[in-house]
Amino acid sequence: MTFPVLLLLFYIIVEYGRPGFLAPLRPGLLVQGLLVLCLFSNSTKVRQVLKEKYFRLYLLLLVFMSFQVFVAANYFYALICLKAMVSYLVIGLACCIFLDNLAKLNLVLVTLVLVLATSAVSRVSGINMLGITGGKVFADENDFALAMNIALPFSFFLGRIKKGWKRWLLWLAGVALILGNMVTSSRGGFVGMVAVGFICWLYVKHRMRTIPVIAILAILAWSFVSPYGKERIMAVGLDSAQKDTGKDRVELWKVGWKMFIHNPVTGIGQGNIPVAMNKYRFDERGESFWKQDMWGRMTHSVYFTLLPELGLIGVAIFVAMLKDLYARKKRINWFCTKIGEDSETILNMNNALMVSVLAFLITGIFLSVLYYPPFWNLSALAVTLFMISSRVFRQQVPPAPEEFNDRVGTC
Repeated sequence: MTFPVLLLLFYIIVEYGRPGFLAPLRPGLLVQGLLVLCLFSNSTKVRQVLKEKYFRLYLLLLVFMSFQVFVAANYFYALICLKAMVSYLVIGLACCIFLDNLAKLNLVLVTLVLVLATSAVSRVSGINMLGITGGKVFADENDFALAMNIALPFSFFLGRIKKGWKRWLLWLAGVALILGNMVTSSRGGFVGMVAVGFICWLYVKHRMRTIPVIAILAILAWSFVSPYGKERIMAVGLDSAQKDTGKDRVELWKVGWKMFIHNPVTGIGQGNIPVAMNKYRFDERGESFWKQDMWGRMTHSVYFTLLPELGLIGVAIFVAMLKDLYARKKRINWFCTKIGEDSETILNMNNALMVSVLAFLITGIFLSVLYYPPFWNLSALAVTLFMISSRVFRQQVPPAPEEFNDRVGTC
């Protein structure tokens, strides 16, 4: 266990668990500062990782966001978002360089599951579990439900490659994540969880045999939902956009779309939707859906954050990143057809990472979480798995220049 790996494990605990007793120490800043020092001592590897297509796109996004700091209406909010994105780059580079084998990557992924499961138990029981409550960035119920959803695929897929008590620990953690989602009464979180559950179910070999287990889980989860939460969840449907918070959210999306139409190329700048909300809230008749002041409100959607704030340039970079991640997933699957003993582990990790990214993209339809850690951390871990599986492939499979160059070249 190397020092940088310990720092990454501590980062997972701090970022996703948010233990309150550590807050006065500013642990996040300390961890990232130490990781930067570790990266400086591995500058050659850093340069190699930055040649990966994903990180070239990430740097391009940072350059664009740096430009936005100078032209946005509120440069301070734009700068805060830029600083967050730079910090995620540090974590991403550290993952790719220091998580250099499957055991280390597995340790980080299992830690993520257990930390968020502990947060779920704290939320469900009302008991402070070592101060790990997922507060701060995930204090909002909708954001907390997102955290549960991104961890759920790891609980399922990593459990498949474990044996004995380790398997049951991960699957019990999955139950805790489901209950943690349900007690939030988040409709967006519920929709995302159902989507994740369905995708995981498609990977089960004997699907029909699992239906009784799913039914028992559903009954258990439903019993933990408050009467208010049950009313909200049961209201999910085609008419949800026409009433209560659903209607409010649709109107916010309309405002976000109007911001994009007026600033289609570069957007209004990261973090500037709250500042521009009052300017774009009125329709062509000068009327607004809201009576109160709207300064500070968000559009409650990853996509209606991306479009108005970063414009077509930001959208193009984001889509290119997603395409690169998908290409890596396919290449990893191909590696698994050629390598031996590690193929099952790699395949399940690959599936877990991609389903977790999908969980973010689906749940994020209803949440303003573009500049939150999950997507950027998950993407970096996906690149990490690609680099590890490439090395495993080279070690286990005799070189075949033509085929290898076509499939394994730098993304």
